[in-house]
Amino acid sequence: MSTATHADVHAFVTQAAEAALAVLPLASPGTLTGVVPVASAPDLGDEGTAVSANFAGAATGRVTVVVGEATLETLLTSPEGALDPVDALRPALETAVATLGPCVLEAGVEQDPAAALGALDGGAVAVIGAGGETLALIGITFSADVPAAAAPVASATSAAAAAVAGGPRRTMDLLRDVQMDVTVELGRTSMTVHDLLALTPGAVVELDRAAGSPADILVNGQLIARGEVVVVDEDYAIRVTEIVTPGTEAGA
Repeated sequence: MSTATHADVHAFVTQAAEAALAVLPLASPGTLTGVVPVASAPDLGDEGTAVSANFAGAATGRVTVVVGEATLETLLTSPEGALDPVDALRPALETAVATLGPCVLEAGVEQDPAAALGALDGGAVAVIGAGGETLALIGITFSADVPAAAAPVASATSAAAAAVAGGPRRTMDLLRDVQMDVTVELGRTSMTVHDLLALTPGAVVELDRAAGSPADILVNGQLIARGEVVVVDEDYAIRVTEIVTPGTEAGA
């Protein structure tokens, strides 16, 4: 163990947030848009909530997940009935902490967002957003030392497994009926406003992917798999050919 630099802390928080995003039950798709000091964290208002928990082991500190009003409303209006935010956000807390190595995560506590962020003094916060809107915050602070060279967790599955080994894990069953957006992306391109306004019916827009390449499957904006487009009963569908793990997103 050795004292981490400011850049180290931001790197650990980035890694933890990327893993946690895969199990964070957001109301709409979100992506990691940046990591900032706690004092610079965006204000999600008074209508959201935060869940925090202390952890100890390979690293010692506190982790917090803050969600906005829309996500909180999604949890409270689940088809299975209102979900306790502490239970619903527990998997994200566990997955984030598991990226730091074997750690024991204590029971989570629901707090006012401002109070929860205030307890992360000296830490950093990952901002989860979409379309300029902040959807959630994932913050971590360390008591003193953190692993000097924490190895990236191989996958979200192994991160979850490490969390189970480190302490009690609450069931994911509570989240099974939470609605999440699934998007299939064939490719992307960049266009100037001039070219965009010049589009007419019949125009061909070239994408950044070769014909026959697998399409990306995203859940709430997070890449989780790739597959090939097929037709089933005259409807488009996608056959999954690859499950994507954190750190391998750039692969073909």
